[in-house]
Amino acid sequence: MERVMTYNIHGAVGTDGIYDPGRIVRVIREVNPSILGIQEVWHITGDHQGVLDALRERLPGYEILFLKTLSDERGSYGNALVTRHPVLDHVDLSLGSGGVERNGRRAEARRAIFARLDVEGTPIWVIVTHLAVEGWARSTQAEILLDAIDTYTGHGREPVIFMGDLNEWRLPNALLRKLDRTFSKHAMRRTFPARFPVIPLDRIWLSGQLTRNRVWTHRTHPSRRASDHVPLCLECQMARQ
Repeated sequence: MERVMTYNIHGAVGTDGIYDPGRIVRVIREVNPSILGIQEVWHITGDHQGVLDALRERLPGYEILFLKTLSDERGSYGNALVTRHPVLDHVDLSLGSGGVERNGRRAEARRAIFARLDVEGTPIWVIVTHLAVEGWARSTQAEILLDAIDTYTGHGREPVIFMGDLNEWRLPNALLRKLDRTFSKHAMRRTFPARFPVIPLDRIWLSGQLTRNRVWTHRTHPSRRASDHVPLCLECQMARQ
């Protein structure tokens, strides 16, 4: 049984405005996922501990893949895949335009991690991403993602877990319908804002080779304070042949 979690950590800045990577790690350890996708990760250089450093220190035995989407004087910012399983191969995929510049800050590049994991002898592709706020940009990014999923996963022959912050809350719409046609199972719950979640921004899709057993959001006192999202979690396993 695999426990999968996707979590937008808001740069480790909580709903109280405090930057605290250790609090993010505590929430992750409460869930204890075997496969974790996280978005808005700061890899900070200098005197302050970044999230990646905290994960490496407090989650021994996990492999971490980090994909930078932005950098400035503080360090690098992006998405990460954290897993107990060996990584057989991975691809860093550019999704093109990240949207528009805001408050004098250039637009964040949008990218996706494609990783092929060895899950107890079975190769499973895991994809982690964070799509743009602008609808026109998300539509283009989804087309790039779907083409890449078809290419890298052997035209659907190998199992796939696709997760992230899709920045989608309107149902139904063309982007979500395209993903639903590609995957067999779609997991969504209200994850934003963390104190009183009303919008399902974070989602997980599974291909047909995987069986979904349980879906939930992890709502605890620490998770409602650590980020502006709460984690979306599920348990899955290979389908019986």
